[in-house]
Parts: sequence; C-alpha cells; structure tokens
Amino acid sequence: MMKKLLHFFILLCMTTGIASSCKESGLDRSLSQAGNNRKELEAVLRHYRNAPLKLQAARFLIENMDAHYGFGGEAVEEYYHAMDSIFRHGKGDRTYWNRQYDSILAQVGTGLDSCMSVPLFDIEHIKADFLIAHIDSAFAVWNRNWNRQYSFDMFLRYVLPYRIGHEGLSLWRGNLSMAALEQESYKQNIFNSTYVYEIANTISWLLRPAIYYPSRHLPNFPLDKLPNLKLASCREYAHLCAALFRARGIPATVDFVPQWGNRSLGHVWCVFFPNNQTSIPVELCEPLGTEFMRRREDRLPKVFRNTYEKNPYSLYVQNKERDSPPSVFNTPYILDVTDQYVETSDVDVHLYNLDYDTRYVYLSVFNDQKWSIVHWARKKGTKARFTKLGRDIVYLPVYFIQGLTIPAGNAFLLDHEGLKTDIQPDISKKISVTVKRKFRDTKSNHFLQGVIGGKFQVANRKDFRDSITLYDIPRIEDNRYHKVNTNMSQPYKYFRYLSPNLSRGNMAELYVFNETGDTLRPHEYFGNLHTRPGMGIENLSDGNTLSYYESHDLYNVWYGWEFESPSQISQILFLPRNDDNFIREKEIYELLYWDNGEWHSLGQQTGNFKSELVFKNVPSGALLLLRNHTKGKEERIFTYQNGKQIWR
Repeated sequence: MMKKLLHFFILLCMTTGIASSCKESGLDRSLSQAGNNRKELEAVLRHYRNAPLKLQAARFLIENMDAHYGFGGEAVEEYYHAMDSIFRHGKGDRTYWNRQYDSILAQVGTGLDSCMSVPLFDIEHIKADFLIAHIDSAFAVWNRNWNRQYSFDMFLRYVLPYRIGHEGLSLWRGNLSMAALEQESYKQNIFNSTYVYEIANTISWLLRPAIYYPSRHLPNFPLDKLPNLKLASCREYAHLCAALFRARGIPATVDFVPQWGNRSLGHVWCVFFPNNQTSIPVELCEPLGTEFMRRREDRLPKVFRNTYEKNPYSLYVQNKERDSPPSVFNTPYILDVTDQYVETSDVDVHLYNLDYDTRYVYLSVFNDQKWSIVHWARKKGTKARFTKLGRDIVYLPVYFIQGLTIPAGNAFLLDHEGLKTDIQPDISKKISVTVKRKFRDTKSNHFLQGVIGGKFQVANRKDFRDSITLYDIPRIEDNRYHKVNTNMSQPYKYFRYLSPNLSRGNMAELYVFNETGDTLRPHEYFGNLHTRPGMGIENLSDGNTLSYYESHDLYNVWYGWEFESPSQISQILFLPRNDDNFIREKEIYELLYWDNGEWHSLGQQTGNFKSELVFKNVPSGALLLLRNHTKGKEERIFTYQNGKQIWR
C-alpha cells in the first residue's frame, strides 16, 4: 500500500503543478537571497501565473540569477556616456579612437576602480518591469522565427537571457534586432538551417572591428550601446555578435580561451547554434568556420563557454570548502567545451609541495611573462587528474594560495599525440645552445616571404631601362639584418629595390654604403610612393626596426633614390619587415632554465651583428627562456633539439 501511495505521489509531481514545488529549492534559494528585492521577483512570477512557458522562463532566469552581476555608480555611468558620445559623433582612424579611449580613462579611472570593487547583484536590484519586458520581447522573436527549429531548452539557455557578461542592464533586443535587420535582405518566413547560416554570415560581416587592448579591467558596455562601437576589446565584439543573434531569436553565446597555450593573452569570440547539437565560432568580418583555421599556430589549452545557467560541475559550485579560486573560475557560469575545438587528453599529474592546505590544484601555461592558470582539479593525495587538455602545449601544475601561483609539480609537454613528458633538466649532461631569437617566429617568417625574389638594382636612367641587378634576395632563413657585398666597380646615379609581385615591398630598413664605408644618402626619393598611412619610404632609414614601407599595390612595386652624383655602391644592408625579436646588437640578453619551480640564470651576453649567441654549460633537456634586459616584452619558452630552438 505504501509503495502504491509513493508511486502515485511521484506520478502526481510529474503530471501536475506539484512538479514545480518538488523542484523549487533553486527558486526558493534565489528568492531568499533577493532580500528587499524579493517582491520584484515574485511580481514577475505572479504576472505569468497563467502563461506556463513564460512562467518556466521566468523561473529559469530567477533560479540562475543569484551570481550574475554588473557594475554601477557615477564613474561607470560617466564612462558609458562619454564613450557612447564619441562613438556616435567622433570621426577618425584607430589612432584617434585609442587617444579618445585613453583620455576618458584618465578622467574616470580612479572612480571606475572604486565602482568596480562593488558588484551590483541582479538578484538584489533587478526590477519586475524590466524582467517582464525582456521575457516578452524574447518570446516575441522566438515565436515569430525559430520555435520550430530549436528546442525550448536552447531558447532558455541561449536566447532568453537578458545579459551576456557583466554589462549594465538595458532593453537591448529591439534596437539590435533592427540593426541586424537593416543588413539583411532575407525573408523572415524561412525557417530552415540555410537561412540561419545566411543570417550568421550577415552578422559576421556586419561590423569591421578595431581591437583595443585595455591596460586595466573595464566594465562591459550595455548591449544596447554596442552597435555604436568604433573601438573595443574582442570581448565587447563577441558580446555584440551574440546579442545580434539573440535579437533575431537565434541561439548564441560567447566562448573564450583564458590564455593561449603558446603566446600571450587570451581571446573571446561568439558562437551560434545552427541546430540543437552544433555550435559554430563566428569572428567578425571572417567567413564562417575560418576563425580557428586562421589561428592554427595558436594553441588552445582550454576553452570555456559563458552560460546564464549555473554549471553544477563548475569549481564555483563544487568548492564547498570555499577555497578562494582564481578569478576565471570564480563563477558558476562557465562550461568546458575544449573538446569541441581540439583533440584533448586527460592527464594525471604527480604533485609536490604537499604541505599547502588546499583541496584544489591548478594547471597553468606560460603567457610570455609568467605562468597563467587555465584549468583546475581536485587534489587526491599526491596526484591530480586534469581533464580535456589541449595538446602540443607545455603545462605547469600550480597551487593558488592567497592570490599567488606556487609550483605544485614538474612542467610537462603534452605532445600532439597526447603523450605526456615531464620537462626536467639533466644537470649532469651539459650542452651548448645557440639562440637567434627570444620569441617564436611565426609572423617573422611570414614577413620573409614578402622579400624572397626581390632585387636590388642600379641604373643611370631614371626609368631603369638600363638596370643592372646587384643582388637577388634568395630563400633566407632568419629575419634579421642582412649585409650584401656588391663587388661593384663603377658608379651609378640611381638605386632601387624591386619587390616581387604579390608583395607590398615590406622592408623595414635599407642602407647603402660606398667603397669607404660611408652611408650614401638619397638626394631624392622616387618610384612607387603610393603607400599606406605611416608606411612611407622614409621609414627605411629611420633606425626603427618596427616601422616599414608598405605599398597599396601588389604588382610592380619598387622604390628608389637618386644620388646627388653617380656613386659606387660597395655594400647593401637590409632588414625585412619583422617583429624585432631577433638578437639585436648591443642589447643585453640572459638565458634561463626552469628547475624546481623557478628560473635559474645561465648568464648574460651582449647581442652582436651576427644575431646569434652561444651559451655553454646548459643542462640538457631543460625548458629555456631568453630574456632581453634592454627592451621588449615578447619572450617565449623553448626547448633545444638538434641545434634548434623549439618554441613551446
């Protein structure tokens, strides 16, 4: 009899309104946390008491609301107003917008810091009228367009939410829907996947972003102000992109890599869902699906998805002991989606420094200056298991104690096949190491391709019909200064560099010398001087290795100079466009290796014209870092194999 009654009660919970009370603990918890704002949330629930789907949507928002927040205060509002004003009325290039940004931050910076130290939690401040208006507008676009293509769960998770990050709240959906619609020529009564992809392509090309890298933590812009952006971080553009999708009723959100696995910084981008199972990355002004093909050289250690719904497996929720986590994990609203982007592996790590009283251990990657946390695991005795790690990356286990990262194990390489190898220096076996750069050369090698096949020529006619080629640039390996002896025996009036076709003449520095070693100065520049702003021929002799000449054209690009009188050229010194990370003459370099949780010095040397340094007595198998004490920020860890630096 008791079993029958129990079965009946469960069935009743599943088939009647009692089901809501069976599962109301999350709702009750949120309402209790609302404090004086509880009446606003209860007003929303009463408003939808006769609309079951909207009531379910309201409960979803309220149940998951308790840790969502934004920022307010006079300085934040001043920042929003000032930026929106210059975006609406200002005109200029990227340099202009950067100056405007910096100027406004100088005015409100101190106040911003104060305001952003006190989050305003939605559960305590959101108003009933706002939430009702937002729910109604979300259902309106959903019912008009997409309720036959996606599940209701997809609507709740990736269309309904009123916020994406920590932006100021606004009724943004109507404004952004019109912004997207103005760019579309598609009929609204099409409901198949092809139409979704067409809208996605339209949105991806809707804006042409200029990226700003702020030096400080800034509040996210309200979503209704995002269409006016002229310059912003990748996060703001991702928010705009996701909001445009949601404004059209298409499920979308934001994914992010907290730190690239083999370079500085992280990245944030938009993803949309063409169906209930698939997500596709969207990068503004890029064809769909190309974002991570274009970034194949950038390694993804971990990728997380921003959600409105709380993830029960997040560290924030699992952390019952309330250990203080790193900021990236101090939220319940992230979901691990690394395996949707790259091949991954689960890795067991042996730990040391076991005396630290912490229940969690973290995994970090090198961000060019220090180790940066990207993942977490619960400590189990002397080990921890890290799940779904991106491959071909060097990782370091660390503890996070009172805001400090403390090494917790050996650095290790997880190779492209998923094999884990600890990186430990062999002090008993010393080798000599030749270094040519302090940072990986992906861009530098790309720049080199633009000069291979270029020619240095002389002539006595200004149209170069009588030209003689002094030197053809061969396939050169290193992007550094190159010196060419011409063996020239007679003087000429004109000299030029003839760029190969499909190149814009990308040369950073170019000098010519006479038989006594004196620099030959041009009396007049001529040739293809149709260049991009700030990339003129004067850059070739300004002594700045990072400035360069770049033409608007791709064919028949050349530039030259006329000497005051015919001159004999004995030597040519040229530097292709570069990243200034090669060994520079007279600059001070230090080689370090990683061992027992810290960097150890192998000595300092001064750079030379040959652009390479040899360090002796280096422990074999070590993780190395070349540091420039003279200037620069970009420095990358590497190992040394078969006489070459292998960037990690």
